[in-house]
Amino acid sequence: MSLMRLPKGSAASWLSGVLAGLTLLLIGLFSVLIIRDYARENTAARQNVEEKGSVLIRALESGTRAGMGMRMHQMQLQTLLEEMALQPGVLWFAVTDDAGRITAHSDPQQVGKTLYSEAVMRELNIGEQEQWRRIATPEPALEIYRQFRPLYPAGRHHMRMMMSRHDGGVNNSAPQVIFIAFDASELDATLARERRNMIIMLCAAGVVLFATVSALFWFRRYQRSYLLLQEANKRKEKLTALGHLAAGVAHEIRNPLSSIKGIAKYFAERAPSDSESHALAQVMAKEADRLNRVVSELLELVRPAHLSLQPVNVNALIAHSLQLVSQDAKSRDIDLQFHARPELRQIQADPDRLTQVLLNLYLNAIQATDRDGTITVDASECDGQRVKITVSDSGKGIAPDQLEAIFTPYFTTKADGTGLGLAVVQNIIEQHGGTVQVDSQPGGGAVFTLFLPLNASQKDEQG
Repeated sequence: MSLMRLPKGSAASWLSGVLAGLTLLLIGLFSVLIIRDYARENTAARQNVEEKGSVLIRALESGTRAGMGMRMHQMQLQTLLEEMALQPGVLWFAVTDDAGRITAHSDPQQVGKTLYSEAVMRELNIGEQEQWRRIATPEPALEIYRQFRPLYPAGRHHMRMMMSRHDGGVNNSAPQVIFIAFDASELDATLARERRNMIIMLCAAGVVLFATVSALFWFRRYQRSYLLLQEANKRKEKLTALGHLAAGVAHEIRNPLSSIKGIAKYFAERAPSDSESHALAQVMAKEADRLNRVVSELLELVRPAHLSLQPVNVNALIAHSLQLVSQDAKSRDIDLQFHARPELRQIQADPDRLTQVLLNLYLNAIQATDRDGTITVDASECDGQRVKITVSDSGKGIAPDQLEAIFTPYFTTKADGTGLGLAVVQNIIEQHGGTVQVDSQPGGGAVFTLFLPLNASQKDEQG
C-alpha cells in the first residue's frame, strides 16, 4: 500500500509504528553488542594473564633443565623463582610436591612449609593444562597452576641416565606442581571499567527505550485527542449549520402551522365525530403538533443555552422528574425505582434544563421497555468533584452499530421519533460542563450515565 494513498492520520500512525519498531530493534541489537563486547573483554583480559603465566612456567621449566644434578637443579630453580618473581604483576612463585609441601618458593622462607593441604590439592584436579582460580589468601590474587615438568624431553634419555648416576641414583621425576600468583588489581580494574562502561551504555539504551515508548504513548494520546477535537469541531459545524437553517425557517414554519392547526380544529368541531372528515381533521392537527415539536427541538438544539445556574438538590430533582412520567409508566405497568441519598451534595445547575434531560431519557426508556419492565434511577458522587446520575432500563437495548450514532441529530430508530431528543440531552449536559455515556447490549437494556460537576459554569457552545 502506498503512503500517498493512506489518510494523513493513518500514514502518521503507520510511520510512528515503524519508527518505534526500528528503534526498539536497534536498541536490542545495541544492548546485545554491548554485553557481548563486555564478555569478550573479560575473556581477553583473563586469557592475557593465563598466557603470561603459561610463558613464565615454560621459561622456568626450560631454565631448570640446564641443571647437572639434584642439588644444582634445586638451587637453580630457587634462584630462577626469586628472579622471575620480580616480573611486573607477579606476587609469588611456588613449586610443591603432590602433597602440597613447598619445595621451592620465590620467598626462600616459605620452602618446606605447606602451601595447600592434600585435600585441597586433590580438589584442584591438577593436570598438564594450565588452570586458574581466584584466591583471597594470603592476598587477593589470580592463581595459575599445572604440573611442573623441568626434566629433559624423551629424546635425551642418555643424559637423564647420566644425571641419575651422578645424583647417586636419585630420581628427579617425582610429581611436582607449580603455582604462580598474579596481582589481580589491574585485571579487576579493567573488568570494573568495562563493567561500568557496559552499565552506562545499557542505561543510555534504557533511556532511549523509555523516551521512545513515552513518545509513542504521547503521540497516540495526541492522536486520540486530535480525533476527538475533530469530531467535536464537526459536530459544532453541524450545529452551526442547523442553527442558521433553523433560524431561517422557524418563523416561516410556525405561523402557517398555527393557521393549519386552527383550521383543522375548526373542521373537526363541525364535522360529525364518527365521520371521515372529523378523523382527517384530527390527523391534520396531530401532524401540525408533531411538526411544531420538531421545530421546537431543533431550535432547542442549536440555540445557545442560557443556563440559570442555582443550587440544585439532585434527590428532589430526580423525584420530581419521575413524578412527571409516573402516569405514562403506570399505563405500561413499568416500575420506577429510585432510592434517594441524603448525603448527596447540592450542585450548581439549571433545574429546568436538567429536568428536560431526565424526561427525555425516561420517555425513551419507557418506549423501549416492555410491560412489567423496570426503570432504575441512581445518583452518587464520584471523585469528589462530580455527581453521577444513571438511568437504566430493562428494555430491548441498543445495537452496537447504533451506539455511536444515537447522539447524532435526526438519527432515530422509532417510526414517530424526531431523532433530536438525545442530541438535546447531550447539548444540555455539555453546557453544564458534563459528559454523557451510554452502555447497552441487545436484549439487556440500556444504561445512560450523566456526569455533572458540583460547581458548573456557563459554557458557550458557539464560542
